[in-house]
Amino acid sequence: MVLGACHTDEPITAAAETPNESEPADMDDPAVWVHPTAPGQSRIVAAAKKGGLRVYDLEGHVVQSYPSSGNRFNNVDVQYDFDLGDTLVDIAVASDRLQDKLRIWKIDPTAENGPLVDITDPEIARLFPTRPDPADREHKTVENPNDGKNTAYGLTLYRDKSHNRLYALVNQNNEAVIAQFELVARPGGRVGMVPVRNWIFPYTHENRNLTRDDFSPQFEGMAVDQPRGILYAGQEDVGIWRVDLRSGVADPRPFYETTAFDPQSKIARDVEGLTIFYAAGGQGYLIASSQGKAHGEPPVDPQPGLDDTFAVFAREGNNAYLGSFSIVGDPALGIDGVQECDGADVTNVALPGYPYGLLVTQDGYNDDNFSGDPKATNLKLTPWHRIALPQGWHLDTTYNPRTQE
Repeated sequence: MVLGACHTDEPITAAAETPNESEPADMDDPAVWVHPTAPGQSRIVAAAKKGGLRVYDLEGHVVQSYPSSGNRFNNVDVQYDFDLGDTLVDIAVASDRLQDKLRIWKIDPTAENGPLVDITDPEIARLFPTRPDPADREHKTVENPNDGKNTAYGLTLYRDKSHNRLYALVNQNNEAVIAQFELVARPGGRVGMVPVRNWIFPYTHENRNLTRDDFSPQFEGMAVDQPRGILYAGQEDVGIWRVDLRSGVADPRPFYETTAFDPQSKIARDVEGLTIFYAAGGQGYLIASSQGKAHGEPPVDPQPGLDDTFAVFAREGNNAYLGSFSIVGDPALGIDGVQECDGADVTNVALPGYPYGLLVTQDGYNDDNFSGDPKATNLKLTPWHRIALPQGWHLDTTYNPRTQE
């Protein structure tokens, strides 16, 4: 279904939310999985860091709570029709910061104890056994201790449909490094990985050393335009980079910078979760969380109008900036707004309660305690039309994430 644009002044509010998470759990990155035949059975998979992994239904109720066992699941993504050797399966993949490994699950809606069934190869290797040498980051590496400091961080998946291959893109905590790994079937219905390549981005930007003062070179939020094979990667303090995964060539500089480098920018560092809304004819939107650093005692570098917002860019062309929005509280439902969003995922697929698609966002301050040490985090579920209509953006449910068409 495709609808034209119209305008409304209604504020954007979430329709549902998930239960609170608190120490040792900390809600972070979500991913929407669309059921192949029953949209109402679609699920949201989310990383809760040291709390493990959660699976929710479309009303925000917990369907499965996957425990942590010495893990810190930082980011998670889902993909469809992975060739396990004798069958095609949908999978969820998470980055494990403490183990510095990938964790992989089959998504089986008929499984007795929940849809996630661990199929990780027990011999899967570390993701980042080395790190760039601080003395010569572009040419040398040094051994990297497995201490959770310079290990796996942000993650997204890319399914190269034309070659029937599935890849994980993972960035390295505290480093300007993104690595690509191919997911491969192993005996016994398990999944492992093999390294493909990596990219080392500059550790300086506009003559500022990103390893000093209040700056960091690290990336986290990433998303891949699946049909085009374009990776969008958020270097938190700097901006959003593009990498052509088919050629392996990264742009020479970010296509959009944060306010730390561009005073006219609509993204207050940190730039965090990235996600893509697909529309017909190659159109759609790249959505980026403008997290900001406005909360704490005292507030750090507040930027009113930019903190706690989402910047939207055209999917096509040079990714022109189109506008921003925020998700505010709904007192009638008792659901608060979204602040300091770490991760987000959007789907254009029509789902029960979300006839024109769904945006899922992490809320970093579900308790509205802005001390800088939030006591509760969760996810907010917002119908896409509540976001699109005020801006005159497309409502388009035609793209199928399974076929990428």
